[in-house]
Amino acid sequence: MQVQNERTDPSPASVRRRVWYFKRADGWFNRFVRLAAVVHEGFWLGCLSADDLNAITAEHYDHSHESASPEHNLRGFLDWERSVVQQHFPPGSRILVAAAGGGREVLALRRAGYQADGFECNPVLVQASDAIFEQLGEPRGVMFCPADRVPPGPPVYGGLIVGWSAYTHIPTRARRVAFLQALRQRALPGAPVLLSFFTRAGSSRYDTFVCRMAGVSRALLRGRKEPLELGDHLGWSYNHLFTREEIEGELREAGVRMVHYGEVGDGHAVGVME
Repeated sequence: MQVQNERTDPSPASVRRRVWYFKRADGWFNRFVRLAAVVHEGFWLGCLSADDLNAITAEHYDHSHESASPEHNLRGFLDWERSVVQQHFPPGSRILVAAAGGGREVLALRRAGYQADGFECNPVLVQASDAIFEQLGEPRGVMFCPADRVPPGPPVYGGLIVGWSAYTHIPTRARRVAFLQALRQRALPGAPVLLSFFTRAGSSRYDTFVCRMAGVSRALLRGRKEPLELGDHLGWSYNHLFTREEIEGELREAGVRMVHYGEVGDGHAVGVME
């Protein structure tokens, strides 16, 4: 004789109860994870100096196969870059690319008929660019320059570009403004400058709590001396997320008038040297 085991369907009430337990537990778990992230991120932002933050970013790019790869550096302009360059940079002008990485922007500019030079603070990426340019039979396009600095020289460039999202990695407003001012010394009057960066809409609760935690960490441990900024974040690298008002203010402080701001593709802005 065959015995058939019958499955008893759970009652609707027991299903609702288990779903309610899960939702409650999941909500508390996500709050705990978010609190842990705030404490972790804020603690280290308060402890680490701007030079420490630069070293963390550099360590990431030391091991970034994409940033050093020929596939990435031969891809040319991103769609939004092509549009902005065509609109704001005079054809055939001489352009200096800061944070040029493996040379993607320099190569794209040269192919578009511009004269382009670049500089980069990461030796691994400079070496990668040398290999790529040599393979293409191109004159060397990227030179080494320490982080947050600009190679000295006369004002001969008709345009400036800060490499893809590199501006977002520079710690502290003071360093970013000083960097723009140093770039300005290499540019002809009226030259355009293109920045790209990560954006934020305003002051979220998470941003506020991270900044407060960083302040507590700095006060207790007598850590970082540079001013803490709303929008600072630390993960695989240091990043500052900008509002439009912050970008416009930093450009203005550096003597640059913003003429374009966009968030299609990546956050980006174009200023004109005054």
